[in-house]
Amino acid sequence: AGSVRGKKQLDINFSTPQLGLALGTSLKSVHLRDVKGAERYTHNMKRNEEELRIEASGYHKRQPYAVMIGVLFLPFDSVDDGKKDNPSSFGSWVRHLRPYAGRDEPEDEIDRFEKIYIALYEPNGTDLRFFDVQKDPPKNGRPPQLLDYGEFLDAAYREYLWRNEADFKW
Repeated sequence: AGSVRGKKQLDINFSTPQLGLALGTSLKSVHLRDVKGAERYTHNMKRNEEELRIEASGYHKRQPYAVMIGVLFLPFDSVDDGKKDNPSSFGSWVRHLRPYAGRDEPEDEIDRFEKIYIALYEPNGTDLRFFDVQKDPPKNGRPPQLLDYGEFLDAAYREYLWRNEADFKW
């Protein structure tokens, strides 16, 4: 897809000749726990956040109407590793990424995504669920508002339509 520095690889891309980049998805992941002792999934927060922001900036600067969606993959056990007043790794990621989600208008800050989700998965492949970081997470434990894969795709499609369709609704 075209970015401010020419063509650039994007994890998932939907483009048309009329719109250019219409919908882009950037995937990030943290699969392993931190070093011994911490046993959390919070390493590389700054690096992943910066990579997401650089990608959003590169595409939005050249194509401000593009809808960008970020997805961070974390194992399901990241929701249960909080202690006392400290939130879980999952909760920490939601708090860290939320300021970079919610880009509503093409004139909004270019380093923000329209939506960011955390994809929680079982390492054995039996379950995959998505959480919108603009929703309130529990400090610890599994959030109740999880989307399955089909619901996540529907939400991404609705975000694309909201930006790119000029339908009038009564």
